[in-house]
Amino acid sequence: MHTLRISIATLLLTSSAYAQRVSRPASTDPWEVTELTNRPSLTLELPALSTVVAARAARAAAFEVRPVLLVRCQDRELDVFVATGSVLDSDDNVMTPVRLQWGSEAPPPAESRWSRSTDSTSAFAPDPRALLRQLVSNPDLRLEIHPSGKSAQLIRFNARGLERHMAQVDAACPPGGNGDGRAADQVYSEAAVDEPPAIVFAPPLEYPLALRHAGLQGRVTVQAVIDTLGRAEPASLKVIARPNTAFDQSARAYVLHAVFRPARVKGRAVRVLMTVPVDYRIE
Repeated sequence: MHTLRISIATLLLTSSAYAQRVSRPASTDPWEVTELTNRPSLTLELPALSTVVAARAARAAAFEVRPVLLVRCQDRELDVFVATGSVLDSDDNVMTPVRLQWGSEAPPPAESRWSRSTDSTSAFAPDPRALLRQLVSNPDLRLEIHPSGKSAQLIRFNARGLERHMAQVDAACPPGGNGDGRAADQVYSEAAVDEPPAIVFAPPLEYPLALRHAGLQGRVTVQAVIDTLGRAEPASLKVIARPNTAFDQSARAYVLHAVFRPARVKGRAVRVLMTVPVDYRIE
């Protein structure tokens, strides 16, 4: 847990004298990259696609702001957070509810709790590396926040181009370093967790047409690492049993687009290696 988290809009870039190098992105890259050389630091900024209505205090007049998604590596500590411009709701003065949805497909938003900044206007992802992995594989992020005393608001980001900056992020904050710790990157077995993962949303299963016409049925078993956000990590997908290899692509797509309840150890969401059965039956 970090002892001090201050909104990027109010602290990080307040003085241009500290910004020793600012990389202006190409027109096809929406990310702005800032490196601070007086204190080794890397920050990626991505404006939201639209504005939201915000208010800094209960009686303050409402105004529109454009939230910003930030990836920050400072002193080898990685943070991914959203600067919302509005005081966020909290039931314990620390955490704020956030709902995530990837893309426009049918999965319902996944609920999670993010920690607030000291000014209560930014929300920090509990597992920044898991969020980055998902953004690389699916850059269309819809994020629902809860401003204090107001109805929930939806923020949408298109994180295309993030993969081009991941080498910089990993160089500044190596995986397993001080920023995320080895525990965050640890992959548990299904037998080692207190609460195993479970599918909460199953996408439509596409039955290969040629196999359906041939009357071929059976079970495909897919092995995957389910991250702390409840999504399968694309690079981990592996078909380990099937009645016919022609089922592989469909089964992999099914697991990749499914939404899982994350596995937990002592109440903490963890990554877990699991096998997912995908059954093909002709009604």
